[in-house]
Amino acid sequence: MPETTVVNTTVVGVSFVVYTLAIVAIGLYSARFAKRSDEDYFLAGRSLGGWVAALSASASSESGWVTLGLVGWAFASGVQAYWIIPGCLLGFLFNWFVLAGRLRDRSIKLGALTIPDFFSFNFKERYPLLRTLSVFIILAAMMLYVAAQLAAAGKAFTATFDGVDYRVGVLIGAGIVLLYTVIGGFRAVCWTDFLQALLMVGTLVAFPIYLLVTQGGYGFIQEQLSTVDDSLLRFTPDKSGPALLGFFLGAGALGINFGYPGQPHVLIRFMALRSRKDALVGGVVSMTWGLCVYWGAVTVGLMARAMTAAGASWGQLMLDQETSGVYQELGLVLSAMHMLPPVMAGMVLAAVLAAICSTADSQLVVAASAAANDFYARLLSKKPGASHMLVNRIVVLTIGIGAVLLVLYDRSDVKVYEYVLSYGWAMLGAAFGPQMILLLLWKRASYAGCVSGMLTGFIVAIAWKLFYDPTTTGIEVYNLPLAFVVALVVNVMVSLVMPSTISGFDEKEKQSN
Repeated sequence: MPETTVVNTTVVGVSFVVYTLAIVAIGLYSARFAKRSDEDYFLAGRSLGGWVAALSASASSESGWVTLGLVGWAFASGVQAYWIIPGCLLGFLFNWFVLAGRLRDRSIKLGALTIPDFFSFNFKERYPLLRTLSVFIILAAMMLYVAAQLAAAGKAFTATFDGVDYRVGVLIGAGIVLLYTVIGGFRAVCWTDFLQALLMVGTLVAFPIYLLVTQGGYGFIQEQLSTVDDSLLRFTPDKSGPALLGFFLGAGALGINFGYPGQPHVLIRFMALRSRKDALVGGVVSMTWGLCVYWGAVTVGLMARAMTAAGASWGQLMLDQETSGVYQELGLVLSAMHMLPPVMAGMVLAAVLAAICSTADSQLVVAASAAANDFYARLLSKKPGASHMLVNRIVVLTIGIGAVLLVLYDRSDVKVYEYVLSYGWAMLGAAFGPQMILLLLWKRASYAGCVSGMLTGFIVAIAWKLFYDPTTTGIEVYNLPLAFVVALVVNVMVSLVMPSTISGFDEKEKQSN
């Protein structure tokens, strides 16, 4: 039976508070360097180097769904969860080495500060249909996305500190994120995300290695999981035909790749790059970081399941039907609390919160840019490029409060992995991904095609999730790849039938692309 330590929540709490104060201080300090302009609030003056852009982008996309959701997925599904590594790294590869440089250069030429700006300026739209549609999708998806992060914070605090209610945990997580995001904007987000990415990778490398060394390595995992269910040791499920294809294109394998080209909180980092060469550095750093983080999260989940099989009492919470809905995604937190000295356990909790904060803050800034720049500045005040600091901050605060309300009451059963990947990630990936790829790589992409594809991807992603019942067919079909492909086809077909008089390309761009 695995040895456990006596949990000293006071020491854990002190360690966590020290980390939190450091992150908030860094976020507030970075605000001193902010200039009074929308370009600085949303893009940090287009001054990001490769390392900061890569680590902040990676941390913002790999949120509580990794430190909580992916660990829980590995706990429940076994070694199949390792498919998440190619499932995400291919998306990193495509984003950084195909899209990043092109998006950076084109956004500068257009003077675009946001993703809706980018789409709208490409076609010189006279009436803000594409801009308004983009803003609506961003606000709807980001609200769900941020809500999932805050639900993860509530779960983490509940599991760590006896007597801390789920709702209190949600409010603490929201308060920390909103404090430095409201004041510092994108610059504060990038600086804090950079450090949080380092903490995440350090934790998700050091801790699983520690568990492997102290518990007997992969041999211990194999021995213990074989006593539970042999299927936990299969890298592929016992399926064939469409069912096997459904697995490979699912949320636990290669299907996640389809979302990367459409995440505004990731794409905005590309627009903020200091130079196109920084995209190459960013790609290498991002790929390395992702490999370490995904391996670590899955390995911790497998170790937690193996230790539970070996008799660890704390793991029973993740198996019991009455408590698994809340605790199954807490393998990282629970194992750290019982297997590490309290100071180190506090740092693991800090890493979990880092993952949550690094996504929530980025999404809040993107949502604020959609409302403040793309709606207020462009359509109401008619003063783009001027400072709208008060509006920006009010929007961040409002969206944060809205996200809190979504999960504050009776929502401790929210499954972060599913909530993020099947709603926020899928909606954004299908709505924006195909359109972004075609605009940057295909000179015949048209305005009508972009509007049609964006609307199609958004609707299909939601409708499929709500109305498709896999029990009737026996085949799991992840809504993101389906909606992505449908949106791509619709965009191409409409673009061919209804070409734009303005393509968004000039002759030099045609040659370079």
